Amino acid sequence: MPPASGAAFEGFLAGQRAASVPAQFFTEVLPQIEDADELRLTVYALYAIPRPGQIAARRASELLAEEPLARWFASRGGMEAGRRTVDAAVTRGVLLALPLADGDLLLAVHSEGGRRLLERIEAGVEPVPGGSRVAVMVEPAALSRPAAVYEQEIGMLTPSVTVALAEAEQLYPANWIVDALREAAKRNARSWKYAEAILRRWAAEGRDDEGTERHPGGRPPNPYDAVVRRGLDG
Repeated sequence: MPPASGAAFEGFLAGQRAASVPAQFFTEVLPQIEDADELRLTVYALYAIPRPGQIAARRASELLAEEPLARWFASRGGMEAGRRTVDAAVTRGVLLALPLADGDLLLAVHSEGGRRLLERIEAGVEPVPGGSRVAVMVEPAALSRPAAVYEQEIGMLTPSVTVALAEAEQLYPANWIVDALREAAKRNARSWKYAEAILRRWAAEGRDDEGTERHPGGRPPNPYDAVVRRGLDG
């Protein structure tokens, strides 16, 4: 039965350019997206940003102005709604965003290539599409050490990751968080969830760093052992 909005799709034409979508999108990202706006924008961005022969980064305003997204958001709040949806995709971690001085965002797919491209643009090695410049960002000294290492080893900080790092700093020593982030990067598993899993394992089982002083039972010393002992002795 044809869809209510018009005639049935007649099939894909031979010779059409195929869009490459990472398998992780279907297994890890798609099950989490419940908002129709975010789903449409995310799928379209995965197709539209890495176009052959072009720099693999797009301005948010340019992306939202393309006909499929412009038509969708026209009845859902226009450009303002589109920009909120872009922010949602960035917060989820599917897209990376580099703020520009003219108020726009430069978007890239969150991958090793996308991360390095935005780093080159931010450093001035690559020009900003459209001739603008990168907005002045927070000085690195204003970031906590774990946050700074996250940006170096994992990628750009998002609001959700910033909150998660702040919470982790209340639970674990800063050097543990730094080491977990670097271990995640070393294993090519660049995500906060992976680093957090390492921290939880270390807290439960102790660290297995080579050369670390160990307890008689074989477990490395936990920095909170002294606190626990004081509580028991009291």
